[in-house]
This record gives sequence, structure tokens and C-alpha cells, in this order.
Amino acid sequence: MEFEYDPAKSAKNLAKHGIDFEAAQRMWDNSKTVTLTAPNPGNDDVRYIVLGMIDGKHWTAITTKRGRRIRIISVRRSRKNEEAYYDSQD
Repeated sequence: MEFEYDPAKSAKNLAKHGIDFEAAQRMWDNSKTVTLTAPNPGNDDVRYIVLGMIDGKHWTAITTKRGRRIRIISVRRSRKNEEAYYDSQD
């Protein structure tokens, strides 16, 4: 799987949420991710909410597709309802 991201945005994400986009790619190393289509009014790009885990912690990423690449837009710790939804999926 190939990823792309804005390095400046990755640095801001690290400062705000404690994870950069390089480390966030580990979400896709797990055998389980849950992907939902995110509402994105006024923008032609389809955005996705990706729920996954890194080192036993739930994380939520917002992504889009650029050709065959996944473009990471933001990553943060999952909210309780996102954790519950992730855990309910098999």
C-alpha cells in the first residue's frame, strides 16, 4: 500500500494529536481496519474515516484516494463511539 501526505500537516498533527502520518501508516499493518465514507459537502474528493489500532490504542484517520495511493489528511485518537463501532465489527 502506498501513502502520501503533506509533511507540514504531518508535523502539525504530531504536535496536536501525538502522532505523525508516518507512524499512522501502521494502522494498515493491522489485520483489521474499518472504513466509512465521510461527509464532505462542497468538495469533489471522497473522504474516508478509517478506524484502526496501533499498539493496542484506537486511532481514527481521515483519508482520500489519489490514484492508487492513500492520502492521509489527519489522524487522532478515536472517540468512544468510534471505538465501540470498531470493536463491534468482525
